[in-house]
Amino acid sequence: MNLNKNASYVLIHILNGNNTAKKISEQMQTIDVRSVQRALARLTDLGLLTRIGTNHPNYKVNYDELIELNIADKLLEDENRPKSIFNHNLIEWLLKLPADKLELLLKSNIKDKLVLKHPKQMTAKEFEYLTIELSWKSSALEGNTYTLLDTQLLLLEGIKAKNRTEFEAQMILNHKDAIAFIIENKELFGNSIKFSTIEELHRIIGNNLGIAKGIRRRLVRITASNYEPLSNPRQLKENADNILEIINKTPNPYIKALLALALIPYLQIFEDGNKRTGRMLANAILISLTNSGFSLKKTDARKLAIAYLAFYEFNSIYALSKILEVEL
Repeated sequence: MNLNKNASYVLIHILNGNNTAKKISEQMQTIDVRSVQRALARLTDLGLLTRIGTNHPNYKVNYDELIELNIADKLLEDENRPKSIFNHNLIEWLLKLPADKLELLLKSNIKDKLVLKHPKQMTAKEFEYLTIELSWKSSALEGNTYTLLDTQLLLLEGIKAKNRTEFEAQMILNHKDAIAFIIENKELFGNSIKFSTIEELHRIIGNNLGIAKGIRRRLVRITASNYEPLSNPRQLKENADNILEIINKTPNPYIKALLALALIPYLQIFEDGNKRTGRMLANAILISLTNSGFSLKKTDARKLAIAYLAFYEFNSIYALSKILEVEL
């Protein structure tokens, strides 16, 4: 049984905190309460919800099933899907989940053999390749038009590409500086990552790009998504600490990297550059703990955007985990 459109809409409303058929039908005026009830029954049959009570039941999300649900692209491309908001219950569930259970839950999408893939230190040449490819692809995912060759010439020879902007060159150079910071400070990205380290990584990523430093103080919107992040600075800092506690509690470097890749952009801590910061943090963790990294060179922008939508709006990390597995 797959997730259909009505069920996906109802699931979003459940994740938004509307936990009864009555509350959901008040929000979904295009379908009647019986259709909502059928959708709730479908979600319960799928194991994504637990029904509590009989006459006027409440519904509770089963995050251990939801987090690994493969959301169909067509559901994420549906422009009429409901607005989704930051899910405090997801973060609370991740915080309470013991480290061994978190690892067991997510390990099915991160192959065990990856832990032994890079037993030796990366050579200077391997770091050079990673720096070029990651700086190019991470920038390209943000609309930067530098080619891989352009990036190589800029980073190794200092030659800026013709017909490209200074902004684009600066974005790529910032990635190089961020990787250099990571390599020089590996001890900061082990099992006790601090928020000040994330702030510094973000500062380097946003240097001379007009991006405000520190925790954002205004609402942001995410292009092509109906997800609305938190806007209160106090809540942002509180949840930044929560996210780092979740990342820090698992010893598995690949699980840590996956969580960083998902949770930093989900919170949208900063005014801009959140996905870049998440990508760099995930790489920093792997460089620190496994002497490896990933560039997303094999992943196209659309596939990554869809994977992020699945996490933002449905709290499913499945697609992101598959992307990371292929990259590693």
